[in-house]
Amino acid sequence: MSYQASAAEIKRAQHLHSVLLFDFIVVHVFILILALSLIKSSYLPLMLMPLLSLGALGYVMLKAKQALTREPCWFVRCHMILAGRRARMFLALFVVTGAFTAAMLLGGAKAGLSPIAAKSLAFGLGQLPFMASLLVLIVLEFDAEHQCKKSNIPAAALALHPAPKED
Repeated sequence: MSYQASAAEIKRAQHLHSVLLFDFIVVHVFILILALSLIKSSYLPLMLMPLLSLGALGYVMLKAKQALTREPCWFVRCHMILAGRRARMFLALFVVTGAFTAAMLLGGAKAGLSPIAAKSLAFGLGQLPFMASLLVLIVLEFDAEHQCKKSNIPAAALALHPAPKED
């Protein structure tokens, strides 16, 4: 749906999409690659990744919740609510797959699995669906940000926050 938004409204609406894209691409892709390359010398990037991600996701969810009561522009609210919903979905995915991966890596031997089987389950069933979902979310967020630049409201945002009734 097309909307006549000002440049300031577009900038406010894009903000949370940009934060999510930063989290998805920089934190979960680049820092993961850095962490894997430095894993023999330091665990700091590996520990830094969930902390940065939880901070970014918490910020997006907080701002989306505040937008319901504090944001006067319907266009901006739609985009913020959509970003907040995607952040909640990603957080749930992050926690579930992270817990499964940690359980397999740390408790796989106690469950009677060989180290190779535990790592295979951790990365195959734990991280592979996470990375595939991350790729889908990156594409969806790029699309939402692009539609925001064109003053469009995605159908998913309209479903979450329909247009106000005209009097």
